Amino acid sequence: MYRALEQALHRIFGVPEPMMNNARWQRDINTGYRRTSVNPVASTRDERLGEDGIYQGYLRQRMTPELHDILTIRYDDDHSKRVMAFQRLQHHFRTDERLPKPFRSNPVLLRLWLMHELQHPQLRQQKGRVTIKDKGESTVYRWQQKCRAVCREWVRLAEDEAQALLEQAGVIQYGE
Repeated sequence: MYRALEQALHRIFGVPEPMMNNARWQRDINTGYRRTSVNPVASTRDERLGEDGIYQGYLRQRMTPELHDILTIRYDDDHSKRVMAFQRLQHHFRTDERLPKPFRSNPVLLRLWLMHELQHPQLRQQKGRVTIKDKGESTVYRWQQKCRAVCREWVRLAEDEAQALLEQAGVIQYGE
C-alpha cells in the first residue's frame, strides 16, 4: 500500500540513492580534497527532486510540524536534521504514557532508542543501536515492543498525512 508513497518520500528526502548532483554531496567531496575561497551560494531550491515538482517545503508548509519531523527522522539522510527534528519532538514522546517510565525519564535513552526505531530500515546503523544490559531480557523485550508500537503509530500518522497531500498534488496515484 505504501510502496508508491515510500518511493515519493525517498525522492523528496533524498534516500537511499546517492545524490551526486546536490550541493551537499559536492561540498562533502570538495572538503576532503581542497579548500575553496568561493563562498557557497545558498539555494532555496531542492535539487534532488528533479521533475517531480514537489519540494520538501511543500510538505513542511502543509503538514502538522510534529508529523513532518517524523518524516524527517524517518527519511532524511542528514543526521543533524534528524537530531534537530527529534529535539522538537522530544516533549511529545516524554509525555506519551504508552512508553515505559524509564524511557520517559531518561532523555538520552529516549532519543537513542526512538531515533533508531523511527528511522527507515535502510538508514539504521549499528552504531545507533542501543543495548540495555542491566535489565532482564523479558523486560527489554517488553520495552522494545511498546516503543515499536508507539513509533509505528507516529509513522503511520505522518505517512497518511503525507500521502493525502501528495495525492492532492498529483505526485502519487492509485488504482490505475
